[in-house]
Amino acid sequence: MRRSSQAATGAEPPILTVAICTHNRGIAVARCLAGLGPPHPAVDVLVVDSGSDGEEAETILRAAMAHGAQHTRLASVGLSAARNAALAAARGQWIAYLDDDATPASDWVTVLLASIAQDPDLAATGGMILPQWQALLPVWWPDSLRAVLTIIDRVAPDACADIDPYAANIAFRRDVLTRFGGFPACLGRRGTLLLSNEETYILRRLRRAHFRVRFNPALVVHHEIARERLRPDWLVRRQYWSGVSEAVMLAALGERRMARAWRMAAHAMVLAPWLLFPRQSTRQISLRCKAAFATGFVRGMLIEASDDMVTV
Repeated sequence: MRRSSQAATGAEPPILTVAICTHNRGIAVARCLAGLGPPHPAVDVLVVDSGSDGEEAETILRAAMAHGAQHTRLASVGLSAARNAALAAARGQWIAYLDDDATPASDWVTVLLASIAQDPDLAATGGMILPQWQALLPVWWPDSLRAVLTIIDRVAPDACADIDPYAANIAFRRDVLTRFGGFPACLGRRGTLLLSNEETYILRRLRRAHFRVRFNPALVVHHEIARERLRPDWLVRRQYWSGVSEAVMLAALGERRMARAWRMAAHAMVLAPWLLFPRQSTRQISLRCKAAFATGFVRGMLIEASDDMVTV
């Protein structure tokens, strides 16, 4: 178990718990753990295995042991459940989440600890997510949809106050995240369901309650972008699930959705012919993505914001 020297002697809890939640990505977990560098006296590291298969589960366990990290395994698959398990097990005053396919910059721990120390009113923070391409971004990819690859690599200095961090590189004051109930079970990846917006849900609630959220461009991770994600069929499917996620999130937040739902329904009907293109075609990809998002939003309106998302 990787713990601070203070935590090991029971003197006082660490300042920061770093949580890496994973499913069937043992090699990626090992790379992420290695990126954290040597043990830090104020930092615990926790790996949560969300229902990985046999060999992968063993690889993840070995990686955690090799790097002195605490290891927890859940029987079922679900990203929000894994993140909430990490929250329950965390001992740090803060908890940070890294995606298993993200590698923190060499100064990531130092920058995060400095941010925590310098701003006692801070409730949540996060930073840049720079792409590590397995293949070049295709020329047909709409520039407005780079973010769906979990990338934040273009930030104007005067825009930081308006940027919500992504959960590939995000940290919360543990007591605040606990008070807000952690991540909603109705959102977040679950097996083949590409649900998202779980961190957006939390951040919106924090901002509503006037908690301080700060985007820090000095807090950097490098996110591997898998080759198979750079295909038109993946992008269109991802936009469909973005629409579903948006509708479910708004319901969970108790926000009004009907006016937008009618607009999305109209868009879905008008743009439906564009979804008839072959799955691997790049023609009119922007319109196909808009049609997919609108269709997904309408589908999401039919789903209650509850734990039971298996039938989506």
